[in-house]
Amino acid sequence: MNKLIISGFYVILCSVFIFSSCSNDDSLPGNGLLGETAKSLDGYISSLPSIEQIKPFKERVVQQPESRSSVFGGAYLYTRASGNSSGQEFEQANEVEEQLLFSEDQEIFYPGALIKAKNIVNGSYTPIIVPRNPITISTSLVGDKKSSVTVEDPKLSTVRDALNDLLTRTYDTPSANITYSSEEVYDETYLKLALGANYTGTVGSVKASGLFSFKKEKNHFLVKIQQVFYTIDIDLPSKPSDFFSQADFDYKSLLGDEKPVYISSIKMGRVFLLGIETTMSKVEAEAKIQASFLRGAFDANAETAFNDLSKKSVIKARVLGGNASLSAKAISDIKQLKTLLEDGAKFSRDNPGIAISYKMRELGTNNTFRTVIYSKYRKNDSRFNDKRLDFHLYFEKSYLKTVAGKDVPFTGQIYLEVQKADAPNSRKEAIWFYHGTFEREIIAFEKGDKIILTFDRRDKDDEYRDEYVFELPSFEKLMERAEAIDGKYPHLYDMQTNGALVIMDSTKQLLLKLELEKHRIYEK
Repeated sequence: MNKLIISGFYVILCSVFIFSSCSNDDSLPGNGLLGETAKSLDGYISSLPSIEQIKPFKERVVQQPESRSSVFGGAYLYTRASGNSSGQEFEQANEVEEQLLFSEDQEIFYPGALIKAKNIVNGSYTPIIVPRNPITISTSLVGDKKSSVTVEDPKLSTVRDALNDLLTRTYDTPSANITYSSEEVYDETYLKLALGANYTGTVGSVKASGLFSFKKEKNHFLVKIQQVFYTIDIDLPSKPSDFFSQADFDYKSLLGDEKPVYISSIKMGRVFLLGIETTMSKVEAEAKIQASFLRGAFDANAETAFNDLSKKSVIKARVLGGNASLSAKAISDIKQLKTLLEDGAKFSRDNPGIAISYKMRELGTNNTFRTVIYSKYRKNDSRFNDKRLDFHLYFEKSYLKTVAGKDVPFTGQIYLEVQKADAPNSRKEAIWFYHGTFEREIIAFEKGDKIILTFDRRDKDDEYRDEYVFELPSFEKLMERAEAIDGKYPHLYDMQTNGALVIMDSTKQLLLKLELEKHRIYEK
């Protein structure tokens, strides 16, 4: 009788096996993809290229090719906009493995989230919504129970539920891992390099926080303090198809043309950003920031350094995560910062922290996805702060033309105005030609000064009846020109040797050719 029962069970078991093997549905919900479907998907993802990014490079000057004017036989052309941009332009591309997430817009950022790689490069993150296989999430917190949980259908809501379950368990209370860093910030476009964040939501959040006004006469610094409570990580898939629960979706269009990426790890805690705008020199400010913030010890020496810094600075703080919440609050006492760092500095059920940074991996290789963050920015160039420039300004009556090359009569009243940066009022000086030429020595031209030529033809009864304003290139631009030709030519711009200078008026109708000769650079 026992043999018959065993034989009957064996027949039933074999029948189940045969039925399962012969089924046309080669995917089982909750168990991933099977057979040829998995091989097909794995093969497709493996065949996709990795997203192509710009290669990282260190800071370098943006080389702007000098425009030439065909109207004046190839002389150098400056427009009012391009010729007088403030500061020298630089560019830089940094590769980062982990990105700061300083944004309350966090619905894209959860462990296991799939994202299109192409959109990451331009800073806009597009999630990939497809049927998903279960994933296992764990925490770096140590306790008396399991530190992992399985999410059956990974998406924002289910992952949040799983994390809520995971974090309500009993864990030891570790002290936060605190890191301090400081970076000079030149303008708004440099912020993403200073932050180490390419996500537009993060950069936009910091811009809107009011940490900086970016006044040109001040130096700007960003101090970043991260308090990491713990990490949330996922088990890496052994193959791409482990991520998916079924194959009846158009994976070729949904996954994109490059290997997608997924969020493999998130640091939880809080982050402080301090925006410092100061009239101190760069060297002096950096020394005070190092002594007051970056040592991590808020003692008497730190307080003294902070007081010195605050006398010549505006310091604002913004906090995201933890018990504290600030919106560009002014910091006038280092004790305020110490209190902020100490309050809510440890993980607890009431203070679980928020996602403050994340790491991504490439699906198909599990390689860490390193984002290249590129920015082009301008620096307030301090190289010429203690310099002055003398030169002779020269032009002739034949040096005024339309942008099409037609001669314009040199009639009407012409004014020369030298606006000094340290003088609120300047005077327009009427100028006259001598034998068809004009020459005037410009003395002690320095940073912040402007030289303007005004052609007033409003009393003339012809097609050029108007007022035309020409602004010469800025002091910085002329000093850069002087550096470039140093030792090669005797003049900044000269018809006979290195080419004249052509400037366009503010109405963009006329061109004026100038020669800047016999230049001399000296200390203030």
